[in-house]
Amino acid sequence: MNLLTEPVFRVQATAGAMAMSLPGLLAALGADAVGSLPGLQRHQEDAFHIFLCYLAGAVLARAGVQNPVQPEAFWRAGLRQLAGRDDDCAWALVVEEVTQPAFMQAPLVNKADWAAFKPKADTPDALDVLPTAKNHDLKATRVINAAAEAWIYALVSLQTMSGFFGQGNYGIARMNGGFGSRPCVGLWKNERPGGRFQREVHRLLDVRLELLNPPYPYLTDGRVLLWVLPWDRASSLDLKTLDPFFIEIARSVRLVSSAGQMRAWSASTSAARLGAKALNGLVGDPWIPINLKTNGALTVSDTGFTPELVHNLLFEQGFVAAAMQQPIAAETSVMGFYTAVLIRGQGKTDGFHSVVLPIPAKARSALFRRGAERQRLADLSKRGLNDAADMQRKVLKPALYAWLEAGEVSAWVEQAGHLFTARWQPAFFDWLWGTVDTTGDDVARLPWLQTLEGNARDTLADAIARFPARTGRYYRSRVRANGVFSGCLFKIFPELKEITDARRRTVTDATCP
Repeated sequence: MNLLTEPVFRVQATAGAMAMSLPGLLAALGADAVGSLPGLQRHQEDAFHIFLCYLAGAVLARAGVQNPVQPEAFWRAGLRQLAGRDDDCAWALVVEEVTQPAFMQAPLVNKADWAAFKPKADTPDALDVLPTAKNHDLKATRVINAAAEAWIYALVSLQTMSGFFGQGNYGIARMNGGFGSRPCVGLWKNERPGGRFQREVHRLLDVRLELLNPPYPYLTDGRVLLWVLPWDRASSLDLKTLDPFFIEIARSVRLVSSAGQMRAWSASTSAARLGAKALNGLVGDPWIPINLKTNGALTVSDTGFTPELVHNLLFEQGFVAAAMQQPIAAETSVMGFYTAVLIRGQGKTDGFHSVVLPIPAKARSALFRRGAERQRLADLSKRGLNDAADMQRKVLKPALYAWLEAGEVSAWVEQAGHLFTARWQPAFFDWLWGTVDTTGDDVARLPWLQTLEGNARDTLADAIARFPARTGRYYRSRVRANGVFSGCLFKIFPELKEITDARRRTVTDATCP
């Protein structure tokens, strides 16, 4: 199973379904001839995409070429050069000689070290980065008769996205701490894999010179494929020996094949593969924003990419934008903002979260020019988020307590708050982009307040219909809850009272003789 010569990847291409080798896949992506990779799970997509971009970027940089549109033979020769060997062991999925590298599997220093290895996984999904969690849709050990590509995707996911998972299982350097996560943040202009590949390889090469200068310690001819180097499981590599596009491995693992069945074996380590803990993930990954508060790589909490976090990333509020968030010169095609992350907890997975946010042309112009219009959008966005918080905390919440009256009701109020948030979040950025041509921030803000009011009223009505109440006080409690809602609403948002009063006057004028 040599990735350089055998068609191990199933590809839904423009010419139909087919199988490709790794160089063939890179050539097809460069030609934008790939529709999808059917064997790739959603939580693996970004890890594999970044892996391919780093491979392509390293090959192109060494060849002195900028264009990612290259034939299969070019990629095959370049990948062999990266491995720096006379054989293709580094690209073979299973290599029996454990002192030789295999794909994403470091060689042992000597054969005696194999005694420390124990069975790890009988299926690729059991090897994958996903720890089993009660609230997660994907469970381990589902893929019984796995193809080679499933093991490839699992290896890339495990080795390039893992965090700390108990003693002897250390995480990657591109992450802020062992319990952090590795997000993927950037812009997109083409939803097809090839379009994204072309754009981000170009962007990767654009930032290479920056990564070859201080404060980064990298070398132009540094190591790229870290699984080629022997690992004694006790020592760490120094970043100053690496290429900026290095592809790391987090775990000491080997695949073995017996009677046609592949299995993974692993051994614990006493040190991380890379000695970069003090850097807090700031190793120059162009897909990861920098959190100025922690002075480290972005770590996403279990709430995921909330509108507030997306706002902060887009407008660089407390963050330094990832290099992939910067538009390429003369880029004019349809563009949006995307984020994705598999959030890790202590010994569990807190879910896969992603956002794909289209940005209309006029909003892009304001967003990327970094002038007064961008600042206006940032201020209006922040004000809109504050309005949503005030609507929930100062209007909806008092009305809910008025309905529920007494007792242990905080759980019901919290549940209603989540429902309200789920109602307004999808509309937030549509409203924001629609304000670009609106004159006056108060005028631009008014439709948003009306949206929030409608969502809050719907949430209150839903609570009244579902939440428990004393039968004898039902009517009084409902009237009181609606009264509290309107009183708080018009106190906090007087502009909505003006609209309501104007509507009432219009109705009165229309009905009076």
